[in-house]
Amino acid sequence: MEELKPKYNLLTAICLVVGIVVGTGIFFKASGVLAEVNGNLTLATLAWIIGGFVMLISSFNFANFSLKYGNINSMPDFARVTVSNNYGFLVGVFVKYIYFPAMTATISFVVGMYFCEACGLTGGSFPFNFYVFLFAFIFLFLLSLTSLLAPYIASKIQVSTTVIKLIPLLLMGIGGLIIGLVRGTLTENFSYTTPTNTGKGFLAAICVTCFSYEGWICATNIGAEIKNRKKNLPIALLIGTTIVMIIYILYNLGISGAIGTEELLGLSSDSERVKVAFANLFGNTFSQILIFVVVISAIGTLNGIVMANSRAAYALAINRHGIFQDKMTTLTKKTNVPLISSIMGFILAVLWLAYYYLSQTNSLSNGIGFPFDSSELPIITAYTLYIPMYISFMIKNKDLNIFKRFVLPILGIIAALVMIVASIYRHQINVLYYLIFFTFVIGLAYLVVYLAKRRREKAVKKNIK
Repeated sequence: MEELKPKYNLLTAICLVVGIVVGTGIFFKASGVLAEVNGNLTLATLAWIIGGFVMLISSFNFANFSLKYGNINSMPDFARVTVSNNYGFLVGVFVKYIYFPAMTATISFVVGMYFCEACGLTGGSFPFNFYVFLFAFIFLFLLSLTSLLAPYIASKIQVSTTVIKLIPLLLMGIGGLIIGLVRGTLTENFSYTTPTNTGKGFLAAICVTCFSYEGWICATNIGAEIKNRKKNLPIALLIGTTIVMIIYILYNLGISGAIGTEELLGLSSDSERVKVAFANLFGNTFSQILIFVVVISAIGTLNGIVMANSRAAYALAINRHGIFQDKMTTLTKKTNVPLISSIMGFILAVLWLAYYYLSQTNSLSNGIGFPFDSSELPIITAYTLYIPMYISFMIKNKDLNIFKRFVLPILGIIAALVMIVASIYRHQINVLYYLIFFTFVIGLAYLVVYLAKRRREKAVKKNIK
């Protein structure tokens, strides 16, 4: 099997963490957090803080894993070394077929949505129309091609877009906070009460933040390509997630200083809310320019998740899991990137993009009646799968101090349970739909591998005879 070579430095790794997490969720979900708590800014801010701590605690645990076990290259690798080889296979199947392609699809859809908004293509039932789907596919294809044929350019895109995307966030965070305090908007929003209760509450708000804070784990999927990864990967996780949490809380307060809660909740789309908030602070012309910066920001996020998604099948096959292992680990000669793994990742992402488009336009709920939120539920599954890793880590590593062996993993378990309870509270029956699908995918993967193994065994016995 061919192995990936280190090609990304610490800065790229940090930008990968920051760049994937920051860029779509904060624009795509910010108003949703506020809506779930009926405009209560105190609870919304607290939801962002708790969601941030869940991310920080989880990333600290994986940094702890990395320091203990050394050169670990992916999320399935973490599962394999902490729990068992079979558990690594289960996690590998999940990230290959569900987590990474579903995340890639959702983010590509957001890119298409903001691109259409920036270009004025708002026909039909915007934002859930064919224009959005079309441009989502185009950006997904172009970035997948770049990741495959020019990984050096992909890394430069990641660094540059990470720097660019911080501009509107910091402008809104600092500017909105100052203006909000001067004009009194922030004070009014903190005291705002709504006569109607349409949101699902505080737990649901925490669940919404999970999408915005997710993506840090993607950095582990290019672990083999990070230079001095035993040292740089945990540093990237710690620094990157800390930066993200600070920026998100600041941005949330800035938005609330730029626009009244009642007006914010009354606008029809997330892209419109972002545009109005920036227009209130900087004027219509500057706000239109910033929308294009938001598009660049979203493209940077998509670029990072595409890089991780293209390596998902490779991460499974390199540990001798799944079928067609030799093909999945085949690398391009010039760019040292998994070829078949990248193609499969792209195909799976397109399928999930089609599902996301149909579910958002209610085509599924009006048809087969099997909709579930593919932007949030796979993320909650990831947190659920972390729990056995934490428990096993505590049992096995008797040589570590109390903090590393017990405190961090126990906090990780609590953080995961918070997300699980919040998810069940928010999504209710749709959680069951998703679990049926998840069980089917995992069961089918095990069946295929079992049949392939039996076939190989029969072939060996036949040759012996």
